[in-house]
Amino acid sequence: MDKNNQAINLSSSFAKGADMSSKEKEILNDIVSKTKFKPEEVIWRSSYWGTNQIGAVHYRGKFGRRAAVLKIQGVKPEISEIYMIGKFEKQNRSKIIRPPKLFYTLPWSDGIGYEALIMEWVAGPKVLESKKLQTQENIKTFFKIYQEYRSNCLPEKPWLPRPEKSSLDKVLQSLIKTSQKAYPNDQRRKSEDKELAQRAYDLLEKIYQKVPLEFIQGHFSVEDLIRQDDQVVLFSNLFWKWRFPFFDAVFGYHWFMFELCHVSGVTPLQIEAQREIWLSEILSLPWVKESQKRLILAKAALLERAVAGMIIDSFLSDPTKPIATYLTESCRDQTRKLIAELT
Repeated sequence: MDKNNQAINLSSSFAKGADMSSKEKEILNDIVSKTKFKPEEVIWRSSYWGTNQIGAVHYRGKFGRRAAVLKIQGVKPEISEIYMIGKFEKQNRSKIIRPPKLFYTLPWSDGIGYEALIMEWVAGPKVLESKKLQTQENIKTFFKIYQEYRSNCLPEKPWLPRPEKSSLDKVLQSLIKTSQKAYPNDQRRKSEDKELAQRAYDLLEKIYQKVPLEFIQGHFSVEDLIRQDDQVVLFSNLFWKWRFPFFDAVFGYHWFMFELCHVSGVTPLQIEAQREIWLSEILSLPWVKESQKRLILAKAALLERAVAGMIIDSFLSDPTKPIATYLTESCRDQTRKLIAELT
């Protein structure tokens, strides 16, 4: 078992100025010379909250005769994603969900300053598409996959040690500090946000006092579940970590809502109709319905995400879009609503 309890701390890395962008071309050339991977196009650069600090980059291309994706991890993780994928694959019991197949890997070394994974190109559709209004049936399908993951992908023996619980107040202060660094002049921020967030976190401190952390895939999003024939490939395996209950149940909903800013002419009424479907499905999950205590924990997970949305995550939505301000305000509304329900 690894002595570290998570592979990467995004807030900490961002605060330290982690950024691979200046060395990306040099790294790519080194990988091509070592592996003969033939890059064709960039498909994704992982930035810290939409800033120009880049932590990783994905290239589509060819590895031999096979279509492949190269992921360059340019900011040193505490734990290798190669290791994480191997551990997930070894303990996975699902016949439906699996990690991506790795064709070739270059583990991190300080000498080369990167880690590289050449993996299969997964060409199917996402289980649920973001950036578009979705039907209840499609969101139900997403949660069927979620239930399969909960039943058969979570390891019986976590491969990372359980950490001590962090002070939630420290977590909140770090969130606020990160927001100020990433978006120093964002007009969507309000002076009363800190006080509202503090009220929420004081409540979460009480709720979580005797609640144990769970080992989960902490990035279970609509962007990370892609179909390959009759299977679903789960990506972002760097983010297996310990979290409070139901974090993985609400994570997909949390980020899906902000991506609705890309829907042309989307209205607040449509946003709230989508929210209603998501919340209905989350609160209908069998684990939530087990008891009143579990319902409280599900709403606590929603509250934690609402605060994150209000403080920083909603700022990723393009501020020139008419709906962007509403998305931030809706996080405030959800924070107030959930505080009232949980108090």
